[in-house]
Amino acid sequence: MKNSFVRKIASALLISLGALGVSVPAQAATFINGWQYANDDQVYDGSNGSQYGRSSQYDFYGFGFKQVGQELYVGINTSYKLGGSSTPANTNNSSRVLAGVGYGDLFLDFGYNPNGGRSFNAAQGKANLLGVKFAPNDSTKTVNGVYTGVAGKSVAGTNQGYTNLNSYNNAVKADADNAAFANKNSNFGDLAWGNTYFGNNPANVINTGTLANNSVRSLSTADLAAQLFPTTVKIDAQYKNIFGFAFTLPEEFRGMSFLATLGFECSNDTISGY
Repeated sequence: MKNSFVRKIASALLISLGALGVSVPAQAATFINGWQYANDDQVYDGSNGSQYGRSSQYDFYGFGFKQVGQELYVGINTSYKLGGSSTPANTNNSSRVLAGVGYGDLFLDFGYNPNGGRSFNAAQGKANLLGVKFAPNDSTKTVNGVYTGVAGKSVAGTNQGYTNLNSYNNAVKADADNAAFANKNSNFGDLAWGNTYFGNNPANVINTGTLANNSVRSLSTADLAAQLFPTTVKIDAQYKNIFGFAFTLPEEFRGMSFLATLGFECSNDTISGY
């Protein structure tokens, strides 16, 4: 599916215990059972109200990607149910109880360079920045599907969340409930929270873009299991949810490298992988 995936296959086959049915913790940018899996923290970042880490309902633990035929499969380990929490939770700095906070859109940047030189802001509007809407949210797009040439926007403010990543990271570092992780910076999967790619108020939903196809479909836990999605990764947290979706990747992007980024609408956690 992407060049860096293929390069890792040979070495991964030598160390992959997953293929032998043994549960191992996923590491960021690790090839597991055919999935390129990015691991995110599960014990100290992610937040809602004054709750962080294990007790947070807005926390990514990891996500993975796998090409199956013409489709790209996406699997997500998270604290938050698709469609919202059954128990509405406070966000970072508000006494309001929110029931409508959902997932943002998935962004795939096919022009990303791990050595730098391109931020999300610089990528906006370019043909090789894709957005995938897979669930209802505050995007300007109402149709689930794959969009090309996208520009994004942040809806964190209208979802009572973090509009400033520095404030988010400072809150994580100062969390008294996890004293063992005091002064530890947050990571967003393969990238640190302060990576110049994001900016200080990163987009989390699609603002503009051209609909390439409306092929997005949900994947059940059985679908994910059949493709050996690493659901056995140890999750040391209170809330545990797994869901996935698949979509047809436009032909011109198949086999290319990309950076994937996904955040909650409240920006109380974000995850990236490449």
